[in-house]
Amino acid sequence: AVRLLKRGGVLVYSTCTVTLAENEEQVAWALSTFPCLTLEPQEPHIGAEGMLGAGLSLEQLRLLQRFRPELSWDQTETKVPLISRVDGDTIGFFIAKFLKN
Repeated sequence: AVRLLKRGGVLVYSTCTVTLAENEEQVAWALSTFPCLTLEPQEPHIGAEGMLGAGLSLEQLRLLQRFRPELSWDQTETKVPLISRVDGDTIGFFIAKFLKN
């Protein structure tokens, strides 16, 4: 898909899993295999950031979106539940947005 993408084109990688191997590790692989790709901000950003453990920087993790039932809480110190953030009946979702330079 990267080779078919024009310069300036956007590639969205999305899964319906919560595993590091299928999410952040794939993003790390794509970034190391295709230096022309960069992670881009997503709007709206309503999910949690990515998980540690795949070698991505904190800045890169903030550009990812992760949705899990147990992450239906605001990511602030108040831990206020945000019902509209995540459907508690989900198995999980993940989104990464790449730009080809």
